[in-house]
Amino acid sequence: MSFLSTAVQTVLEEGPFCAVATVTPRGPHCTPLVFAYSGGRLWLTTSRGSVKARAWKVDPGVSGLIRHGAASVTFTGTVTTYDALDRASWGSAVSGAVSITRATAKFSRKNARFFAGYAVDARQVPLAWTPPGRVFVAIDLERTALLEDDGVQEGRGRWGGGVTSHPTFRGVKKGGDPLGALPVDLREELGRSGEGALTVQGARGPVVLPVRWRAEGAALYAALPAETLALAGAGPDAAIALTVDKPSAWRARDMVGAMVQGTGACYVGEQLGSGVKAARALAADIAPGADALVRVSPSRLVWWKGWSGGSAEAG
Repeated sequence: MSFLSTAVQTVLEEGPFCAVATVTPRGPHCTPLVFAYSGGRLWLTTSRGSVKARAWKVDPGVSGLIRHGAASVTFTGTVTTYDALDRASWGSAVSGAVSITRATAKFSRKNARFFAGYAVDARQVPLAWTPPGRVFVAIDLERTALLEDDGVQEGRGRWGGGVTSHPTFRGVKKGGDPLGALPVDLREELGRSGEGALTVQGARGPVVLPVRWRAEGAALYAALPAETLALAGAGPDAAIALTVDKPSAWRARDMVGAMVQGTGACYVGEQLGSGVKAARALAADIAPGADALVRVSPSRLVWWKGWSGGSAEAG
């Protein structure tokens, strides 16, 4: 793609994880992965049988989010997979051998601590997490936007450009715990609030946005600046996936996280006819500087803890 600013490249170079989203029949699907930035492309690996790998065989489109300090970069792009067991990828692997070799070296250096963790846990690592069970993936960036707590700092490419809000906002007083389908120990580790990645299915495909989230009674909210939410070009309702996790600095077996798939209802203060004060106060309380809320109605929850994971229908 066109020239990336120094600020964007810094996030791509230094960010520890990339929340990678694809489209599935159940809606957006987003989970965090380690990665590297090399030769103007993002590089990562995934299990050959993963949801992402299967989805990319149908649609190579991808979106994601990388955080570094107070800044984030959201992006969309196109995937190229390199799989030693897939003849269809051999031609591109041969033609791109030099860039693949450089990317592999950089990926190994940047994520050396995780390889050390695999070595410590070698006897417990499932085949899907070892090199023979994985495919190498390159992402060609098409759109990028640099984000901070107060909104969009710069953008490249054509984004959605707007969000449609519900006209009224009311708090949810009745109902069950929106995270109730998660295992009890995992709910305790994730807590009831924190940072997350919200994937919103918008007019131009899914967009992954940095949010702060809170489970409050029977409601689950994500808060963010309205101009950041506008990048998705969605609303008043959209298919969403809210991804929250507690990453480990070096050991995959200690990773804990969950993804809530469902529908998100958008509330933007300046577009509300009633409930303006309540919506603005709640958004600012969850994330200082936020003036938009997305209320998540879960349909399915997916979780992972180390090598294991599971899923359940909500409610």
